[in-house]
Amino acid sequence: MLAVMVFVGLKLGQKLGLGAPLLEGRLAGNSLTNQWRASLKEGLIAGIGIGVVLLIALLALVPLLPNLPFVTAAKLAVWKRLLACLYGGLYEEILTRLFLVTLIAWLANKALRKPNARLSPAAFWISNLVVAILFGLGHLPSASLVMPITPLVVAVALSLNGIAAVVFGVLYRRRGLEAAMIAHFTADFVIYVVGPAFLAT
Repeated sequence: MLAVMVFVGLKLGQKLGLGAPLLEGRLAGNSLTNQWRASLKEGLIAGIGIGVVLLIALLALVPLLPNLPFVTAAKLAVWKRLLACLYGGLYEEILTRLFLVTLIAWLANKALRKPNARLSPAAFWISNLVVAILFGLGHLPSASLVMPITPLVVAVALSLNGIAAVVFGVLYRRRGLEAAMIAHFTADFVIYVVGPAFLAT
């Protein structure tokens, strides 16, 4: 399934100017040192920024939602939390940005009668916002394992995860999948590895 998502994402992405430009360039034998530096820089800045903003929001929500996944995850060993960060940064970005954003953007481009054009801003934002909603909803099953799903929980999942997803999507369009992966991993690292130190004991 992962291979199918990668294939579809890269294939459709070629028509839209989306994809994994650094990986594709490396495989083609091109030297992309400056592009790697730019992607790393933007990914880290975006990831730290999103991570700090969401961490502050989560800490403020702890009195209302004491069993937030962020809180329960703090009880896990650090290496397990690091693995969760890698899962988010790698697999979730392949699924959401490379596959879903690209696929929906391609469909939106066709619906807007631009099958032969590069990705239009309207098609991108339709895709990015739809995937942001799906990304937020996709975190509810794991949340349901540690807390009841109430309207507040749904609102928190949609808003906080949605904000992150929109930023990752913009970075995906601007710099490619690699930058989005770096940003996602970094944001999760700030929240799940660094964040628990700020929880009241």
